[in-house]
This record gives sequence, C-alpha cells and structure tokens, in this order.
Amino acid sequence: MACSGGVGTTEDGVSDGSKTSLEVADPITVKVAVVIQDPRVPSADNKRLHEVFKTPGYTFTWHDPRKLMEDYRDTLISVSGGAVKYEIVEVIDDDLFFTRFKEADTLMTKDEVFTYLADPNWETFRERGTTFDYAALIDHYGFCGMRDRGEIHEVWVWTFPYAGMWESTYAGEGAFWLNSNPVEGTSCVDLLTVMGLNYEREMSLAMESYGHRFESVMRKVYGRWDGQAEDKNNWELYTTFDSISPGGAHIGNIHFPPNGTADYDYRNTTTVNTFADSWAFYPNLVAENPRAVNCEEWDCSHLGYMCWWYRHIPHFKGLNKADGHLNNWWHYVVDYNDALRMEEQLRNESK
Repeated sequence: MACSGGVGTTEDGVSDGSKTSLEVADPITVKVAVVIQDPRVPSADNKRLHEVFKTPGYTFTWHDPRKLMEDYRDTLISVSGGAVKYEIVEVIDDDLFFTRFKEADTLMTKDEVFTYLADPNWETFRERGTTFDYAALIDHYGFCGMRDRGEIHEVWVWTFPYAGMWESTYAGEGAFWLNSNPVEGTSCVDLLTVMGLNYEREMSLAMESYGHRFESVMRKVYGRWDGQAEDKNNWELYTTFDSISPGGAHIGNIHFPPNGTADYDYRNTTTVNTFADSWAFYPNLVAENPRAVNCEEWDCSHLGYMCWWYRHIPHFKGLNKADGHLNNWWHYVVDYNDALRMEEQLRNESK
C-alpha cells in the first residue's frame, strides 16, 4: 500500500504573507540496485520464503518483496513532490545470504536459514543473535564500482527477519552515521547507501527506516539536532512537536507527530496548533496563523503520518541564504556529496 492524498494545507493555515511557493527543484534521478533475498523452498512446493514462514505467535503471511520494491519506489517519488525520481536499474534475485551468527565466521546458507526459521519461537536466532556482512555483500556484487561509475546511487536489500541488517548504512570515503556505523573495509570512493528492508513488515516500516536515514543526514547538514535549543536551526524547527515546545509545533519527527507524547503516537486524537503549513513556502517561514490538527490529518495511521511528514520536506530550487543550505533537503539524502557541491556552486554564484 502506497501513500495517498496531500498534506492537508488549508488557506487559513498559510503562514507566509506572500502565499507564494518557490519552484520545485529539478528532479534528481536516483538509481537503485535491489537485492531480493527470497529464495524458493523445495520442501514447500517450491514456494518463496516469504510465502512459507510466519512470525512465531502470528498467522499473517509475509509480504512479497517484489511488490514492496515497486511500492517503495513509487511512494518515495510521490512524497518528494517531484524532487526525486527513483529508478530501479537492476534487480538481483539470489539464493545467497550475507547473514551469520554473531560469534561465527561463516555466512549462513539458504538451507540453514530455512532450518532456523522453522524453529519454534526462533530460539536459535534469539539465543545466538545475527549480524550482516555488508562488506561481503558489496564486494560480491561489485556495488562500489557501480557507485563510483555512476551506475547506481544506492542499494536496497529486501530480506527476512533476523537477517541482522541495519535500517540504513553508508559505505565510502567520508561516510558518517546513517542510523548505524559506516561499513568499513570497502573500496567505495563515493558514498553508497544500503537500505536493509524486512519483508515481514508493511510499507509504513520501510518508510520509517528511510525517515531515520533522513534524520541522520539532516543532523549532519545542520551540525546539531537539539529539540530544546532556543535558537533552533531549520531542521530543529521542522521536527518540533508540541510536547517539547507547547504551542510551537511544526511537523514533528519520525516517531513523534506534532501532537505526540510518546514514540509511535500516530493515533493520538489530541488537537494541537502547528505551523506545518508554512513549510510550503520555505525558506520564507513565518510563525503566525497556526492551524489546529490531530491524527485525522494523517488518517490516524502509521503510513499516513509517514506520508504527511515527507510531504512537508523542503524540495525547492535554490539556496537558503540565511543558513547556507539548499532549499531541497532531498538532495542531501539521496546524494550527499553532490548536494555539498551544489551548495558551494550556488554560494559562489551569489557572491
């Protein structure tokens, strides 16, 4: 299931006097290589792994990673407001896994994965713990070369629960925290993003993973993320919610909507005032004429809030001269080094 609907802006809630938005940034094409770890299970009529196994204590069938892949692409394109165009350039449907137990030196075979997933309550996975060998994945498929030649920008891996992946991670020179420590020991020169996506879970969780990637990058861009700061930078302002700044909510963060009082509080019916509508006119932010919202604004759902959150992200042309950063925040997230080059170019042109 992909996002639907808009951001809920009303004329009364507009907080910029001119009510004029900047042009949307030129679309950035983001090329993706997708690895699908969903082999056929011979002992189960050759069905795919996602069709055979279930989470202990639950009866639902896991999701088809091929459909999730397409929905993820389409959803990210939609919520970027046209600033990003994801393009899947290669799909690798393989029997290989790059998961191992934490104390082990060898990677699991597919037959071992089948055996451990068949354990009642997944005892072996829970007791021994797993980790993912990113360097081996990247080396095996030659992803560093593909990235440095401009053939891809990132990799999505759709895999099973307990595969040991982080939600997002970087490899490459100058790599920094991307909701996990960077991958060491690769030959990547430019930054390569690897998304770890679990097809046990719904689209909302995949979008949440991307959101934590967004948070990590924007914290790096602005050099700080302190929700209690009095002199909030624009990223801190964007992620402000009512319980930390009463009467001063904007969009919130990935776990806390504007009216949230706890993690994942997406169904909170409490009404608060928010300056969310002003972000349609970024960088001309004016804290006036707030609008009352509650969870109905995003259909009181996890996916609904994810879509609402992304659709307010600045995605416009040009440079914010007040803080020196691009008006298109998506650029940093999909190609950080290229965004820094664009920053420098626009600064030089404005001198």
